[in-house]
Amino acid sequence: MYVVEKVLNGKLLEYCYFLHKEDEKESVCIDPGYDSDKILNYIEEKGLIVDTILLTHGHFDHILGARAIIDKFSPKVYISEEDEKILYDPYNNYADMINVYDIPKIDITKNVHDEDIIEALGLSIKCLSTPGHTSGCISYYIESEKILFSGDTLFKETFGRVDLYSGDFVAIQNSILHKLFLLPDDTKVYPGHGRETTIGYEKIHNEIL
Repeated sequence: MYVVEKVLNGKLLEYCYFLHKEDEKESVCIDPGYDSDKILNYIEEKGLIVDTILLTHGHFDHILGARAIIDKFSPKVYISEEDEKILYDPYNNYADMINVYDIPKIDITKNVHDEDIIEALGLSIKCLSTPGHTSGCISYYIESEKILFSGDTLFKETFGRVDLYSGDFVAIQNSILHKLFLLPDDTKVYPGHGRETTIGYEKIHNEIL
């Protein structure tokens, strides 16, 4: 059995997630937000070992903790090609909001695309291209565990902002209605912000409808 743990960090209250087997410490980290000290302290407290980092998109509050984890564990790191382009642009990834202009290098293992499969911790993690919040947003779906990490695409009862750089309402509407809502109703959704939900609940209550 796999478990999901989360760390709430930063002024934008972004969730960094850790996925691992219940009795093991090797983990996948999803979206290490910008409070790297808090994230590293959590990793040390729990004794976690980070094998893989999955980045849903390139905004500062989802990526700035990656360098500290890379320095400690040298994990594999995945992001879309589109959003890799904004990793070091403080104006298009909005790091300038917290007066960060020199963004540490993130060693990307591979750019992922729609339907790519990442093998980690005995899991097959499917990459779903879900543009709209940014043009390169990726949601990560684990069919065997009925888990979706939706980043800032799908939230409980709502969806991510589309008024930022490369945002697009029609794109996010298509991503949610014609891709994420095709997943099984009992899929547990872990968003980048806010409370967890399920696909079935969102198909009834989400304002994208």
